[in-house]
Amino acid sequence: MASQNVPEPPRALTYTEMMNEGRQYIDDGRDAQELSLQARIEELERRVQHLENVIRRQIRLGRMKD
Repeated sequence: MASQNVPEPPRALTYTEMMNEGRQYIDDGRDAQELSLQARIEELERRVQHLENVIRRQIRLGRMKD
């Protein structure tokens, strides 16, 4: 499974960001949470791929039926 990197849609600037020449500040906690979730997704995708490979091998060896 290929992970899809969908960019986050732009959000409205806060008043503080507008006063700071339009620079957006990303909350470090939110950024860390998103990275953690992405890592979990990738780990789950690896596990699913592994299980798919095991099942295919078992079918190929005749140990399982479709």
